[in-house]
Amino acid sequence: MPIHEFHCDACDKAFEELVRNSKDESALRCPACGGNQITRQFSVFAARSSEGRSAKSSPLPTGGCGRCGDMAGPCSMG
Repeated sequence: MPIHEFHCDACDKAFEELVRNSKDESALRCPACGGNQITRQFSVFAARSSEGRSAKSSPLPTGGCGRCGDMAGPCSMG
């Protein structure tokens, strides 16, 4: 069940709520002021490694092949 991020236009507070369906979302109220002038915000996905350390991102491949980055051109991956 997805947790969505919302913003209250009345009191300018951000909050998260578990929303099971559109009926639940239409009945949603701001936990800070109780207002119903809320908008859903765009959520960005984040992940952590199982060890709790910050994961290092790998650079995207560059070069002739769009899959492996081999400068010689397309590879046998596709």
